[in-house]
Amino acid sequence: MFLSMSLRLRVEVEALNMVEAMGAYSRHRTVSLLKPRGDGKGYRLVIAPAVSGQAIAYGYMKTLVALALQKNLPVCDQCRGYEVKGGFVKHGTDTSGDEETIVRNCIVEDVTGFMIAQAGVRRTSAIQFSYMVPDIDFSEAAIEPQFHVRAAKPGEKPQPFQVEAGTAIYVLGIALDIDKIGVVADKDGKPKPVVANRLDRVKTAIQAIAGLIEGLMFGAKKARYLPIQEVVGAVAAVSHPVPFMVTPARVSRDGNYITKTISRAENFAKLFSDVGEWIKLFYMDREGVVQEVKPSTVEATKVDSVSELVAKVLEVVEQKFQG
Repeated sequence: MFLSMSLRLRVEVEALNMVEAMGAYSRHRTVSLLKPRGDGKGYRLVIAPAVSGQAIAYGYMKTLVALALQKNLPVCDQCRGYEVKGGFVKHGTDTSGDEETIVRNCIVEDVTGFMIAQAGVRRTSAIQFSYMVPDIDFSEAAIEPQFHVRAAKPGEKPQPFQVEAGTAIYVLGIALDIDKIGVVADKDGKPKPVVANRLDRVKTAIQAIAGLIEGLMFGAKKARYLPIQEVVGAVAAVSHPVPFMVTPARVSRDGNYITKTISRAENFAKLFSDVGEWIKLFYMDREGVVQEVKPSTVEATKVDSVSELVAKVLEVVEQKFQG
């Protein structure tokens, strides 16, 4: 099975991802985005605030550790002590190791991958995150420097400094290869389950997505730049056996992401009907971008929150695991 999601987040006055702190200026991470010209002739480049996929993945791993410890699922000492070690080093400094043992002993490395360069052992992450970027077709994005002054020590002058803050309707993409969790390739390249409680690991990996978004577990500078955040839309798909990616949660002149995803899923399922392709869709819409969902051969269920969306996904996944 394969899970793909795209979310729309309204985020105001955030400094979740800074790229440098030179002198008295902290700059927000930015990206170049293509925005259609008003006359319909090509595109123009727009510099906009962003949050990197690595920053989001780090928040996901923190969430996954916390959930796994609550559920008594295996977490290695290195991932358990990520705060002391300054991050998730994942056996990267070891000189030996094998994928099967590491996967069995740590859900974090199982789901998010690792690489032991000196031993020539690596595992591609089962979960993928896009950069969080603004939907510049639908609304404007802003980067503003906010002026601050550090308290002066006795005999010193106050020290001014600035922090760039971003505001936008952000789009975030997430994908999870469910079939990869708890599984390695044997010597013939065939999938080989190596844990007895695969469903528990899969459920925890999916639940961690809800914890990441609903708990705002990603980003930095939240002590004084805790963003005003609201998830205003989302679409998710569970597919098998061929992975299907949802349409990015953008709103544009040529349609909306929900109806586009439903239409694409219907055609995709027909194309791969000879291998028994099935797709289940879930969506939430607090902006009123879709007024009516037309009947389709692909089931699409409306939900009211990210937590409900993840709960519906879990229901489908559990049913498939049980037969």
